[in-house]
Amino acid sequence: MVFVASEELLPGMCLAKNIIIDKSASPITVKSGQKLTDLHISAIRTAKLDGAYIDTASSDVRVISSVDQPIRREAVSELHDIADNFINGINGVQKSDIAKLTGTIHDMIINLQLQKDMLVNIAEVQIYDDYTYHHCLSVAIMSIAIGMELGMSGEMLQDIGMAGILHDLGKVAIPTDIINKPGPLTDEEYEVVKQHPVLAAKHLKERDLINDDVYCGIICHHEKLDGSGYPNHLEGEEIHPYAKILAVADVYDALTSNRPYRVPSPPNEAIEYIMGGLDSHFDENAVKAFLRKVAPYPLGSKLKLSNGETAYVIKNYPDQPLRPVVAVIGTDKVYDLSFDMSCMSIVIMEMLDEGGHNRSLINM
Repeated sequence: MVFVASEELLPGMCLAKNIIIDKSASPITVKSGQKLTDLHISAIRTAKLDGAYIDTASSDVRVISSVDQPIRREAVSELHDIADNFINGINGVQKSDIAKLTGTIHDMIINLQLQKDMLVNIAEVQIYDDYTYHHCLSVAIMSIAIGMELGMSGEMLQDIGMAGILHDLGKVAIPTDIINKPGPLTDEEYEVVKQHPVLAAKHLKERDLINDDVYCGIICHHEKLDGSGYPNHLEGEEIHPYAKILAVADVYDALTSNRPYRVPSPPNEAIEYIMGGLDSHFDENAVKAFLRKVAPYPLGSKLKLSNGETAYVIKNYPDQPLRPVVAVIGTDKVYDLSFDMSCMSIVIMEMLDEGGHNRSLINM
């Protein structure tokens, strides 16, 4: 049993003690053993209750998706259609294709804006054959969230969402035996891969389907601040702000995803890699906004600790993403890995989520 603050409550959590929600002459009692619903949680927050005692052993803790599943499915479906027209269409990608995607991105933005009080999942289980499409969707969602943190306008969020979801469109024109090669690429193969931002950006711009900002986001998302990126070896301020955000989201999602040539990196290692590239590969402002939005250990995820215990995450700190508050399974012990000095020696060894898939969250 642990106490969970009201802002951290999730549907499916099982109450360990009764709570009374005061509604003047008609108080509502939610009894021990009952699983919380969205209505319960809304009432708890409206009543300004501090939180509730939760039974960690029997709670069906679930992670809430950042964007509603119908919208995610629609985005992937539309991206499939765009990819088909990009490769096989007589006239290529059409304005009607982009118009549909524009509406879906708008819906994605609204979804994210409506979920500012909770941790939001940015990654679903990825299907191998659909990796590029689901990766593009995750990068778009993450980039929009970073843009929100940076205070971007609605129009800018729309643009960065479009750049994110189309950033790897050019990869569908690269032979799959190169994209999915299990071993290292040859120099020649790598040169082929490096053309994917150009292929996509040029195709879309020539048909007047994207504006200059979206074009720069797509074509520059592999540029690095020190000039070592591609395709044009741009440096520093030569790189468009959208591309700087996409670069962070793209690398994080790629590192934490399962691929034929590489097992996924743990979220903490991916974050450490990005931090190691500050001011050489990645923009400091984009990285800081990313760290405030991404919780590598999602609320409700199961972790193996260095002391041999397993625990659930019950709270995340935006400024300490690698040191959450955890509740040890089968006990009443709670470890605040950030601020409890007695817990400083405890480290997270691995995530134990079923399937081993990345389950990182955006902190809205």
